[in-house]
Amino acid sequence: MVENYTELGIYEDIVKVIGKTPLVRLKKIERYFSIESELYAKIEFFNPGGSIKDRIGKYMIEGAKKEGKITEGAVIVEPTSGNTGVGLALVAADEGYKTVFTMPDKMSIEKELLLEALGAFVIRTPTAVAPSDPNSYYKVAEAVRNLIWKKKRPVSREELKEIVNYVQRLVDEERLDELRSILEEEVEETPYAYIPNQYFNKYNPIAHYETTAKEIWEQTKGEIDYLFAGIGTGGTITGIGRYLKERKDVKIIGVDPVGSIYNLVKKGMSLEEAVKKAHPYLVEGIGEDLLPETVDLSLVDDIVVVNDQEAFAMTRFLARKEGILVGGSSGAALYGTIKYLKENEVKGKKVVIIFPDTGRNYLTKIFNNKWLLENGFETDDEKVLEGLR
Repeated sequence: MVENYTELGIYEDIVKVIGKTPLVRLKKIERYFSIESELYAKIEFFNPGGSIKDRIGKYMIEGAKKEGKITEGAVIVEPTSGNTGVGLALVAADEGYKTVFTMPDKMSIEKELLLEALGAFVIRTPTAVAPSDPNSYYKVAEAVRNLIWKKKRPVSREELKEIVNYVQRLVDEERLDELRSILEEEVEETPYAYIPNQYFNKYNPIAHYETTAKEIWEQTKGEIDYLFAGIGTGGTITGIGRYLKERKDVKIIGVDPVGSIYNLVKKGMSLEEAVKKAHPYLVEGIGEDLLPETVDLSLVDDIVVVNDQEAFAMTRFLARKEGILVGGSSGAALYGTIKYLKENEVKGKKVVIIFPDTGRNYLTKIFNNKWLLENGFETDDEKVLEGLR
Protein backbone atom coordinates (compact mmCIF):
# COMPACT_ATOMS: atom_id res chain seq x y z
CA MET A 1 0.00 0.00 0.00
CA VAL A 2 2.78 2.38 1.05
CA GLU A 3 4.36 2.53 -2.43
CA ASN A 4 1.21 4.27 -3.72
CA TYR A 5 2.02 7.43 -1.77
CA THR A 6 4.13 10.32 -3.02
CA GLU A 7 7.56 10.95 -1.56
CA LEU A 8 7.70 12.88 1.67
CA GLY A 9 9.89 15.94 1.84
CA ILE A 10 10.88 18.60 4.36
CA TYR A 11 11.11 22.13 2.99
CA GLU A 12 12.71 25.26 4.45
CA ASP A 13 9.77 27.48 3.44
CA ILE A 14 6.51 27.33 1.45
CA VAL A 15 8.07 28.84 -1.70
CA LYS A 16 10.31 25.75 -2.08
CA VAL A 17 7.18 23.59 -2.41
CA ILE A 18 6.20 25.29 -5.72
CA GLY A 19 6.37 23.01 -8.78
CA LYS A 20 6.96 19.27 -9.18
CA THR A 21 3.23 18.70 -9.79
CA PRO A 22 1.93 15.28 -10.86
CA LEU A 23 0.79 14.02 -14.26
CA VAL A 24 -2.42 12.00 -13.93
CA ARG A 25 -3.84 9.65 -16.59
CA LEU A 26 -7.49 10.37 -17.47
CA LYS A 27 -8.55 6.78 -18.19
CA LYS A 28 -12.26 7.23 -17.49
CA ILE A 29 -12.41 10.27 -19.78
CA GLU A 30 -10.58 8.28 -22.51
CA ARG A 31 -13.15 5.49 -22.21
CA TYR A 32 -16.24 7.71 -22.03
CA PHE A 33 -15.29 9.72 -25.12
CA SER A 34 -13.69 6.75 -26.96
CA ILE A 35 -10.30 8.47 -27.20
CA GLU A 36 -7.65 6.21 -28.74
CA SER A 37 -4.72 8.14 -27.26
CA GLU A 38 -3.33 8.44 -23.73
CA LEU A 39 -4.46 11.61 -21.94
CA TYR A 40 -2.36 12.94 -19.06
CA ALA A 41 -3.33 16.00 -17.01
CA LYS A 42 -0.63 18.16 -15.41
CA ILE A 43 -2.44 18.98 -12.18
CA GLU A 44 -1.26 22.41 -11.09
CA PHE A 45 -3.53 22.78 -8.07
CA PHE A 46 -0.87 20.80 -6.18
CA ASN A 47 1.09 24.06 -5.95
CA PRO A 48 0.74 25.62 -2.46
CA GLY A 49 -1.36 28.55 -3.76
CA GLY A 50 -3.59 26.18 -5.73
CA SER A 51 -2.53 27.10 -9.26
CA ILE A 52 0.15 27.16 -11.95
CA LYS A 53 0.62 30.89 -11.28
CA ASP A 54 2.67 30.16 -8.14
CA ARG A 55 5.50 29.38 -10.54
CA ILE A 56 5.51 32.82 -12.15
CA GLY A 57 4.86 34.57 -8.81
CA LYS A 58 8.12 33.10 -7.56
CA TYR A 59 10.07 33.87 -10.75
CA MET A 60 8.80 37.45 -11.16
CA ILE A 61 9.63 38.43 -7.56
CA GLU A 62 13.03 36.72 -7.65
CA GLY A 63 13.75 38.44 -11.00
CA ALA A 64 12.76 41.87 -9.65
CA LYS A 65 15.01 41.40 -6.61
CA LYS A 66 17.91 40.36 -8.83
CA GLU A 67 17.44 43.42 -11.07
CA GLY A 68 17.08 45.88 -8.15
CA LYS A 69 13.48 46.77 -9.03
CA ILE A 70 12.25 46.13 -5.48
CA THR A 71 13.77 46.77 -2.11
CA GLU A 72 12.89 46.00 1.50
CA GLY A 73 9.41 47.33 2.39
CA ALA A 74 8.28 47.44 -1.25
CA VAL A 75 4.70 46.97 -2.42
CA ILE A 76 3.98 44.51 -5.25
CA VAL A 77 1.02 45.78 -7.33
CA GLU A 78 -0.51 43.58 -10.02
CA PRO A 79 -3.56 43.47 -12.30
CA THR A 80 -4.67 39.85 -11.97
CA SER A 81 -7.64 37.56 -12.55
CA GLY A 82 -6.83 36.04 -9.18
CA ASN A 83 -4.37 33.18 -9.44
CA THR A 84 -1.29 35.27 -10.25
CA GLY A 85 -2.22 37.40 -7.25
CA VAL A 86 -2.27 34.33 -5.02
CA GLY A 87 1.14 33.22 -6.33
CA LEU A 88 2.60 36.69 -5.80
CA ALA A 89 0.90 37.12 -2.39
CA LEU A 90 2.22 33.78 -1.19
CA VAL A 91 5.82 34.57 -2.21
CA ALA A 92 5.53 38.19 -0.98
CA ALA A 93 4.20 37.05 2.42
CA ASP A 94 7.13 34.65 2.70
CA GLU A 95 9.64 37.35 1.75
CA GLY A 96 8.10 40.32 3.63
CA TYR A 97 6.61 42.46 0.82
CA LYS A 98 3.15 44.08 0.86
CA THR A 99 0.70 43.41 -2.01
CA VAL A 100 -2.16 45.18 -3.84
CA PHE A 101 -4.17 43.50 -6.59
CA THR A 102 -6.60 44.99 -9.09
CA MET A 103 -9.22 42.57 -10.33
CA PRO A 104 -12.19 42.76 -12.77
CA ASP A 105 -15.55 42.43 -11.02
CA LYS A 106 -16.44 39.23 -12.96
CA MET A 107 -13.90 37.30 -10.88
CA SER A 108 -15.25 35.05 -8.13
CA ILE A 109 -15.52 36.39 -4.56
CA GLU A 110 -13.48 33.36 -3.40
CA LYS A 111 -10.43 34.71 -5.24
CA GLU A 112 -10.76 38.11 -3.57
CA LEU A 113 -11.14 36.59 -0.08
CA LEU A 114 -8.19 34.27 -0.71
CA LEU A 115 -5.92 37.22 -1.59
CA GLU A 116 -7.06 39.12 1.49
CA ALA A 117 -6.39 36.02 3.62
CA LEU A 118 -2.77 36.19 2.41
CA GLY A 119 -2.53 39.82 3.59
CA ALA A 120 -3.22 41.54 0.26
CA PHE A 121 -5.40 44.54 -0.56
CA VAL A 122 -7.83 44.10 -3.48
CA ILE A 123 -9.37 46.75 -5.75
CA ARG A 124 -12.32 45.72 -7.93
CA THR A 125 -12.74 47.31 -11.39
CA PRO A 126 -15.38 47.04 -14.17
CA THR A 127 -14.94 44.06 -16.55
CA ALA A 128 -16.39 45.52 -19.74
CA VAL A 129 -13.92 48.39 -20.31
CA ALA A 130 -11.00 48.76 -22.74
CA PRO A 131 -7.51 48.01 -21.35
CA SER A 132 -6.54 51.65 -22.02
CA ASP A 133 -9.46 53.09 -19.99
CA PRO A 134 -8.36 54.73 -16.71
CA ASN A 135 -10.69 52.42 -14.73
CA SER A 136 -9.47 49.17 -16.33
CA TYR A 137 -7.68 46.83 -13.96
CA TYR A 138 -4.42 47.41 -15.84
CA LYS A 139 -4.55 51.20 -15.44
CA VAL A 140 -5.85 51.17 -11.86
CA ALA A 141 -2.74 49.15 -10.88
CA GLU A 142 -0.57 51.87 -12.44
CA ALA A 143 -2.46 54.54 -10.49
CA VAL A 144 -1.75 52.75 -7.18
CA ARG A 145 1.93 52.35 -8.08
CA ASN A 146 2.23 56.05 -9.02
CA LEU A 147 0.71 57.19 -5.73
CA ILE A 148 3.27 55.06 -3.83
CA TRP A 149 6.14 56.34 -6.03
CA LYS A 150 5.07 59.90 -5.15
CA LYS A 151 5.91 59.24 -1.48
CA LYS A 152 9.58 58.52 -2.41
CA ARG A 153 9.88 56.13 0.55
CA PRO A 154 8.43 52.82 1.78
CA VAL A 155 4.77 53.16 2.85
CA SER A 156 3.31 51.67 6.02
CA ARG A 157 0.40 49.24 5.87
CA GLU A 158 -1.90 51.98 7.16
CA GLU A 159 -0.78 54.42 4.43
CA LEU A 160 -1.22 51.70 1.83
CA LYS A 161 -4.76 51.05 3.05
CA GLU A 162 -5.58 54.77 2.60
CA ILE A 163 -4.22 54.75 -0.98
CA VAL A 164 -6.21 51.61 -1.82
CA ASN A 165 -9.46 52.97 -0.38
CA TYR A 166 -9.00 56.26 -2.22
CA VAL A 167 -8.42 54.55 -5.59
CA GLN A 168 -11.36 52.16 -5.04
CA ARG A 169 -13.57 55.22 -4.39
CA LEU A 170 -12.42 56.84 -7.65
CA VAL A 171 -13.29 53.64 -9.53
CA ASP A 172 -16.68 53.13 -7.83
CA GLU A 173 -17.69 56.77 -8.34
CA GLU A 174 -16.40 56.75 -11.94
CA ARG A 175 -14.13 59.75 -11.30
CA LEU A 176 -12.21 58.99 -14.48
CA ASP A 177 -10.63 62.45 -14.80
CA GLU A 178 -8.99 62.12 -11.40
CA LEU A 179 -7.70 58.65 -12.29
CA ARG A 180 -6.42 60.01 -15.58
CA SER A 181 -4.53 62.83 -13.88
CA ILE A 182 -2.84 60.36 -11.47
CA LEU A 183 -1.78 58.29 -14.51
CA GLU A 184 -0.55 61.30 -16.50
CA GLU A 185 1.39 63.01 -13.71
CA GLU A 186 5.13 62.50 -14.09
CA VAL A 187 6.54 60.72 -11.04
CA GLU A 188 10.01 59.37 -10.45
CA GLU A 189 10.32 55.59 -10.40
CA THR A 190 11.36 54.12 -7.04
CA PRO A 191 11.96 50.55 -5.81
CA TYR A 192 9.13 51.00 -3.26
CA ALA A 193 6.34 49.92 -5.64
CA TYR A 194 6.60 47.51 -8.54
CA ILE A 195 4.17 46.06 -11.08
CA PRO A 196 5.58 42.71 -12.23
CA ASN A 197 2.97 42.79 -15.05
CA GLN A 198 2.62 39.13 -15.98
CA TYR A 199 1.56 40.20 -19.50
CA PHE A 200 4.94 41.78 -20.26
CA ASN A 201 7.31 40.04 -17.85
CA LYS A 202 10.03 37.87 -19.40
CA TYR A 203 10.16 35.75 -16.23
CA ASN A 204 6.62 34.49 -16.95
CA PRO A 205 7.53 32.25 -19.93
CA ILE A 206 10.99 31.58 -18.42
CA ALA A 207 9.32 30.06 -15.31
CA HIS A 208 7.50 27.54 -17.51
CA TYR A 209 10.53 26.88 -19.72
CA GLU A 210 12.70 26.11 -16.69
CA THR A 211 10.16 24.27 -14.51
CA THR A 212 6.80 23.17 -15.98
CA ALA A 213 8.22 22.06 -19.34
CA LYS A 214 11.24 20.35 -17.78
CA GLU A 215 8.96 18.42 -15.41
CA ILE A 216 6.70 17.29 -18.28
CA TRP A 217 9.72 16.17 -20.32
CA GLU A 218 11.13 14.18 -17.39
CA GLN A 219 7.77 12.74 -16.34
CA THR A 220 6.98 11.48 -19.85
CA LYS A 221 10.65 10.49 -20.46
CA GLY A 222 10.38 12.55 -23.65
CA GLU A 223 7.45 10.47 -24.90
CA ILE A 224 5.00 13.27 -25.56
CA ASP A 225 3.33 13.96 -28.90
CA TYR A 226 0.80 16.71 -28.10
CA LEU A 227 0.53 19.45 -25.51
CA PHE A 228 -2.78 21.28 -24.96
CA ALA A 229 -2.98 24.46 -22.88
CA GLY A 230 -5.32 27.40 -22.52
CA ILE A 231 -3.79 30.73 -23.51
CA GLY A 232 -4.09 33.58 -20.99
CA THR A 233 -0.93 35.67 -20.78
CA GLY A 234 0.54 33.00 -23.07
CA GLY A 235 3.48 32.44 -20.73
CA THR A 236 2.59 28.79 -20.06
CA ILE A 237 2.17 27.69 -23.68
CA THR A 238 5.16 29.78 -24.85
CA GLY A 239 7.59 28.55 -22.20
CA ILE A 240 6.52 24.91 -22.44
CA GLY A 241 6.21 25.03 -26.24
CA ARG A 242 9.71 26.45 -26.69
CA TYR A 243 11.32 23.85 -24.41
CA LEU A 244 9.53 20.87 -25.97
CA LYS A 245 10.08 21.97 -29.58
CA GLU A 246 13.82 22.34 -28.94
CA ARG A 247 13.85 18.62 -28.14
CA LYS A 248 11.22 17.01 -30.34
CA ASP A 249 8.48 17.81 -32.85
CA VAL A 250 5.73 18.05 -30.25
CA LYS A 251 2.45 19.54 -31.48
CA ILE A 252 1.50 22.53 -29.33
CA ILE A 253 -2.24 23.27 -29.38
CA GLY A 254 -3.75 26.33 -27.71
CA VAL A 255 -7.27 26.54 -26.31
CA ASP A 256 -9.05 29.88 -26.59
CA PRO A 257 -12.49 30.96 -25.33
CA VAL A 258 -15.09 32.42 -27.72
CA GLY A 259 -14.70 36.21 -27.35
CA SER A 260 -10.89 36.18 -27.14
CA ILE A 261 -8.55 37.38 -29.90
CA TYR A 262 -5.84 34.68 -30.00
CA ASN A 263 -7.56 32.37 -32.50
CA LEU A 264 -8.34 35.36 -34.78
CA VAL A 265 -4.75 36.69 -34.69
CA LYS A 266 -3.37 33.17 -35.30
CA LYS A 267 -5.59 32.91 -38.41
CA GLY A 268 -4.00 36.10 -39.75
CA MET A 269 -6.48 38.79 -38.70
CA SER A 270 -4.87 42.13 -37.80
CA LEU A 271 -4.69 42.91 -34.09
CA GLU A 272 -6.83 46.03 -34.64
CA GLU A 273 -9.61 44.01 -36.31
CA ALA A 274 -9.40 41.16 -33.78
CA VAL A 275 -9.75 43.57 -30.83
CA LYS A 276 -12.97 44.96 -32.38
CA LYS A 277 -14.41 41.42 -32.39
CA ALA A 278 -13.44 40.70 -28.75
CA HIS A 279 -16.34 40.42 -26.33
CA PRO A 280 -16.77 39.36 -22.68
CA TYR A 281 -16.98 35.69 -21.67
CA LEU A 282 -17.25 34.03 -18.26
CA VAL A 283 -14.52 31.40 -18.16
CA GLU A 284 -11.70 32.86 -16.04
CA GLY A 285 -7.95 33.00 -16.58
CA ILE A 286 -7.74 32.31 -20.33
CA GLY A 287 -8.27 34.42 -23.46
CA GLU A 288 -7.36 38.07 -23.99
CA ASP A 289 -8.47 41.31 -25.61
CA LEU A 290 -4.84 42.43 -26.04
CA LEU A 291 -1.65 40.75 -27.29
CA PRO A 292 0.81 40.29 -24.40
CA GLU A 293 4.57 40.30 -24.94
CA THR A 294 4.70 36.97 -23.09
CA VAL A 295 3.04 35.02 -25.90
CA ASP A 296 4.78 33.70 -29.02
CA LEU A 297 2.04 32.37 -31.30
CA SER A 298 4.63 31.04 -33.78
CA LEU A 299 5.25 28.20 -31.27
CA VAL A 300 1.54 27.31 -31.31
CA ASP A 301 0.63 24.87 -34.10
CA ASP A 302 -3.11 25.31 -33.87
CA ILE A 303 -5.83 26.83 -31.68
CA VAL A 304 -9.17 25.26 -30.68
CA VAL A 305 -12.04 27.54 -29.70
CA VAL A 306 -14.33 26.55 -26.81
CA ASN A 307 -17.37 28.40 -25.46
CA ASP A 308 -18.32 28.97 -21.81
CA GLN A 309 -21.04 26.31 -21.82
CA GLU A 310 -18.67 23.62 -23.15
CA ALA A 311 -15.93 24.61 -20.68
CA PHE A 312 -18.27 24.58 -17.66
CA ALA A 313 -19.99 21.29 -18.57
CA MET A 314 -16.62 19.54 -18.98
CA THR A 315 -15.28 21.01 -15.71
CA ARG A 316 -18.27 19.66 -13.77
CA PHE A 317 -18.27 16.30 -15.57
CA LEU A 318 -14.54 15.81 -14.90
CA ALA A 319 -15.06 16.22 -11.14
CA ARG A 320 -17.72 13.51 -11.10
CA LYS A 321 -15.96 11.17 -13.54
CA GLU A 322 -12.34 11.36 -12.37
CA GLY A 323 -12.64 12.98 -8.93
CA ILE A 324 -10.48 15.87 -10.16
CA LEU A 325 -11.89 19.24 -9.06
CA VAL A 326 -10.49 21.96 -11.33
CA GLY A 327 -11.47 25.39 -12.64
CA GLY A 328 -13.17 26.36 -15.90
CA SER A 329 -9.92 26.89 -17.82
CA SER A 330 -9.06 23.20 -17.21
CA GLY A 331 -12.52 22.17 -18.46
CA ALA A 332 -11.97 24.34 -21.54
CA ALA A 333 -8.54 22.73 -22.13
CA LEU A 334 -9.97 19.21 -21.81
CA TYR A 335 -12.97 19.97 -24.04
CA GLY A 336 -10.63 21.52 -26.63
CA THR A 337 -8.33 18.49 -26.46
CA ILE A 338 -11.11 15.96 -27.09
CA LYS A 339 -12.65 18.11 -29.83
CA TYR A 340 -9.27 18.45 -31.60
CA LEU A 341 -8.29 14.77 -31.28
CA LYS A 342 -11.69 13.67 -32.63
CA GLU A 343 -11.88 16.17 -35.50
CA ASN A 344 -8.31 15.38 -36.60
CA GLU A 345 -8.63 11.62 -36.02
CA VAL A 346 -5.55 11.56 -33.79
CA LYS A 347 -4.85 8.04 -32.45
CA GLY A 348 -2.09 6.25 -30.55
CA LYS A 349 -0.47 9.42 -29.20
CA LYS A 350 0.64 10.63 -25.76
CA VAL A 351 -1.16 13.84 -24.90
CA VAL A 352 -0.47 16.20 -21.99
CA ILE A 353 -3.10 18.77 -20.94
CA ILE A 354 -2.41 21.63 -18.53
CA PHE A 355 -4.99 21.93 -15.71
CA PRO A 356 -4.10 25.36 -14.26
CA ASP A 357 -6.08 25.61 -11.02
CA THR A 358 -8.40 24.15 -8.41
CA GLY A 359 -12.19 24.10 -8.67
CA ARG A 360 -12.49 25.33 -5.08
CA ASN A 361 -12.28 28.89 -6.43
CA TYR A 362 -15.50 28.36 -8.39
CA LEU A 363 -17.89 26.56 -6.05
CA THR A 364 -20.33 29.51 -6.09
CA LYS A 365 -20.18 29.72 -9.89
CA ILE A 366 -19.38 26.74 -12.14
CA PHE A 367 -20.43 24.16 -9.51
CA ASN A 368 -23.54 26.10 -8.52
CA ASN A 369 -26.62 25.22 -10.63
CA LYS A 370 -28.41 28.40 -9.55
CA TRP A 371 -25.59 30.59 -10.92
CA LEU A 372 -25.46 28.60 -14.16
CA LEU A 373 -29.23 28.92 -14.72
CA GLU A 374 -29.18 32.65 -13.89
CA ASN A 375 -26.51 33.11 -16.58
CA GLY A 376 -28.42 31.11 -19.18
CA PHE A 377 -26.41 27.89 -19.05
CA GLU A 378 -27.59 24.28 -19.30
CA THR A 379 -26.98 22.24 -16.11
CA ASP A 380 -27.26 18.80 -17.74
CA ASP A 381 -23.55 18.32 -18.44
CA GLU A 382 -23.87 14.96 -20.23
CA LYS A 383 -26.36 16.55 -22.64
CA VAL A 384 -23.92 19.37 -23.47
CA LEU A 385 -21.06 16.88 -23.96
CA GLU A 386 -23.10 14.43 -26.08
CA GLY A 387 -21.71 15.96 -29.29
CA LEU A 388 -18.16 14.95 -28.35
CA ARG A 389 -18.91 11.24 -27.97
